Amino acid sequence: MPILPDWINFSFPTKIHFEVDCGFKMGNFVKNIGNRAVILSTQSELENMDEFSIIKTSLEKHIDGVILYDNIEKEPTLKELDTAAYFARISNANCIIGYGSYESLNTAKLVALLANNDAFAEDVFILKKNIRLKKPIPLILIPTHPVMGLECSPTATVYMDDDRTVRYFANEFLFPEMVIADAKISSFMTSADVAKVGVGILAAAVDSILSKYSNELTNSSSLRAIEIIYKNLVPAIRDPKNLQYKNAIFGASLLVGMSHSSSSLGLCYALSLAASNLTNLDVFQAMSILLPHVMEYNLTSSAGKYVMIAKALDEDITNISVIEAAIKAVEGIRKIYIELKIPQRLSEYEVRKIDLPGIASLASSFPFLDSLPRELPKNEIETILVAAF
Repeated sequence: MPILPDWINFSFPTKIHFEVDCGFKMGNFVKNIGNRAVILSTQSELENMDEFSIIKTSLEKHIDGVILYDNIEKEPTLKELDTAAYFARISNANCIIGYGSYESLNTAKLVALLANNDAFAEDVFILKKNIRLKKPIPLILIPTHPVMGLECSPTATVYMDDDRTVRYFANEFLFPEMVIADAKISSFMTSADVAKVGVGILAAAVDSILSKYSNELTNSSSLRAIEIIYKNLVPAIRDPKNLQYKNAIFGASLLVGMSHSSSSLGLCYALSLAASNLTNLDVFQAMSILLPHVMEYNLTSSAGKYVMIAKALDEDITNISVIEAAIKAVEGIRKIYIELKIPQRLSEYEVRKIDLPGIASLASSFPFLDSLPRELPKNEIETILVAAF
């Protein structure tokens, strides 16, 4: 399911500012996009208040109005999305700023779109009525840590109000106007946080490469992201306060976002999104657990692509067959897991075997699974989950 028309091989309209310790400059960036801003962050992700204060002060110096909207606790309900969009309208905001992690940035994308359209969240994102959408209010995203490229891709997740089941929404109007990536904001991250986020980026990069919509441009971005993670993740975990390594990880995440904006996420993300919705796993943990198992499943159908991944992981593939080189890619990922002592089983996170059919059913409902290199029946999704259990 390509987000862009199928005649476009690559498009990435988002502006990026990528610099360590640039919080005091952010007002200067934002003033060129809007002069009345609503900062949107969920309560659970309003982190690093020292840096947030610097950012807010900078904004107040350069634009006419800044309001923090933090009335949403975690994943927003459809009603909360509508309320936030209404607040943005009556505030006469001409700029939405998303500050936080996965859910905050996701929510900001949806609110920016709703605020400039006379429609309810359910009609646009769940029922997907034939509504002629207008461009959103300009959106600026400031991730508090990398989120696997989702900070700069035109995708979002939405939760049903009745049973809180997750749904996937993609539209080129969800591209943010600007992403500001500042590794200093992520200074609160622990070694464990860095590990799961880094491996999540690795998994998202592999998903993008395996997509049947990938091409030379998207593959180049994803492969470079894999190289960066391979070289910087372990040092970043050993020294989580070192901003040089964290900055590299932010860069890898942006590269993956550029890639899957024109390519697609795939099976690993589908399984992880479903698992995080139905269990106590978060999406980053799920991505890290499921990546090797997804790679093993796709090995024979994507052997040529695995050779590229093996090279990016600095595996020696001279004088061996393509299949042997492809196996080296999976082995390279597992070496990283062993060095980082990352759990490789769902059961280690108290996921129950009884949960697996539900995860498989929900994962199979996501429309981007049509990007997979081989057809995937629901029973085979369950087989992958059982292998990962």
